[in-house]
Amino acid sequence: MLEMLRKRLLDALDGCRVRPCPDAELDEQPRLDACADENEFASRVVEVGMQIALRRRLEERRGEIEAALKRMDTGCYGDCEECGEEIGLARLMANPTAQLCVHCQADNERGRLRRCA
Repeated sequence: MLEMLRKRLLDALDGCRVRPCPDAELDEQPRLDACADENEFASRVVEVGMQIALRRRLEERRGEIEAALKRMDTGCYGDCEECGEEIGLARLMANPTAQLCVHCQADNERGRLRRCA
C-alpha cells in the first residue's frame, strides 16, 4: 500500500511542474507597457495575477508532496503530526499528503473558523 501511495505522490509531483505556454518562454514576463488600450492592460494584469497565483499554489503543492515523501523515507508517514495516532488509510488514499488525522484536522479547522469569526 505504501508503494502505491509513493507512486501517487511521485506522479503528483511530476504534475506540479510548471509548463510554459506554447507561445511564451517560461521565464518571459508579459509586457504591460505594450498594451494597445486600457482593456488590454486590464486583461493582462488579471492574467499575470492568475499566473502568479497558480505558480504559488504549485510551489505549495510541490512542498506538501516533497514533505510527504520525506516522511515516507524517515518512517513517520501516516502518523498524525498532532496526536501521533495513525492516519486512516482511507484519508491517506484521498489525500496522500495528509499530516493530521481526521479528528485533529477537524479540530484545526474549527479553531481556524473561530479565529476568523
